[in-house]
Amino acid sequence: MGARSVSPTPHPFQPRLAPSTMDASPDKSPLPTICIVDDDAFIVNVITLMIARMGDFALRGFTDAVAAFAAISAGEARPDLIILDINMPGMDGMTFFRNLAGIGYRGAIVLSSGESESLLRAGEQLAASYGLRLLGRIPKPPAFELLRDMIRAYRPEAAAFERPARRLPSAAELAHGIDHGEIDCVYQPKVDMRTGALLGVEALARWNHPDDGVIGPAVFAQLAESHGLITRLTHNVLDRALGQQARWQREGLGIKMSVNVSAQDISEIDFPEYVTAVAERLGVDPASVVLEITESGLARDARIPIEVMARLRMRRFHLSVDDFGNGYSTLLKLRDFSFDELKVDQAFVHGAGDNERHAVIFRASADIGRSLGMSLVAEGVETASDWRFARDLGCDIAQGFYVARPLPAADLAAWLVGWRSRVENGEIELAH
Repeated sequence: MGARSVSPTPHPFQPRLAPSTMDASPDKSPLPTICIVDDDAFIVNVITLMIARMGDFALRGFTDAVAAFAAISAGEARPDLIILDINMPGMDGMTFFRNLAGIGYRGAIVLSSGESESLLRAGEQLAASYGLRLLGRIPKPPAFELLRDMIRAYRPEAAAFERPARRLPSAAELAHGIDHGEIDCVYQPKVDMRTGALLGVEALARWNHPDDGVIGPAVFAQLAESHGLITRLTHNVLDRALGQQARWQREGLGIKMSVNVSAQDISEIDFPEYVTAVAERLGVDPASVVLEITESGLARDARIPIEVMARLRMRRFHLSVDDFGNGYSTLLKLRDFSFDELKVDQAFVHGAGDNERHAVIFRASADIGRSLGMSLVAEGVETASDWRFARDLGCDIAQGFYVARPLPAADLAAWLVGWRSRVENGEIELAH
């Protein structure tokens, strides 16, 4: 026996649960807790009855979004999953997203709405920008099968609410970490979409902080740039990545190594000499090194970067424009800066087959890259659908979770065995 609905009021209500859960308050229930937030009492009741048919859950329904958020923020409701209408009086879904992010909510969300496709996509993008976990959406009136599939696929995180945010590391800690070997790299494969062959990897920096654990570059890259540490950081990563590339070469795995460099790096007049010296010392062919520069980094004074990049190319290093489509570059700058490779930003690659706006930007980026004679990299290929869409657009290289997550260097060989098996078994649909 599942939950039996009661008539909701403008205030939160607690549906009557099965005897095993009736006395459990939402924040203490051992069962997954689901909150339904919709200003239409009928919709709240319908969804409540649907979920009651799917299994045992602790359910709370709200017809007042302000009251719902107050209960969640005060700890009276601690939902693992929120089913949320996007258009409600008092507090709409967009504001609800912002407020959830502000209290560190890390549970899941399902949108329930009859609004236009464009508005729903805007809501999805906003939720993603706040780092919220959106499972999908259901129409109004709700479809039982769709909701059931989402509930079945849902797996609660370890905690729906973050612990208090840890402190941000200081510039002094980062400087110490750079100088004392705390910066390491993981490597994400880049594969040929025509043959499935492993072409190279991108080195992604990680900071192994002695107290705070592994810290990603989203935290420390900006810290390095704003405190004059970016050159030391780039030099550290280059040395580590090219050293690993040299070890793979000695083991018979000759692949390219992509390394991210900043706008500050390519504004240093002696940067080509430094990179050349590292490659020579480690025995790495410059033609096997790809230096990735973000599109937004091209918006600075172009004189020195043009010279630096030209000299890098004369030394046979390859240059890639990273995150293309997500900055404010212009065709004129792509003309001035001579690149070998264009990486379409993952924001426009993942899900492009289901999002016409993203698909338009993806196609336009691909056309620009081809017109300028650059190799095309689809970054953020996370599903078979993403792979097919990028393949059909004529992309040369794929990178993303569908191929592989970033790996420790020691795991690359085992991944390669598995990847080749996927290709040989026909799981990976190659370009013809």
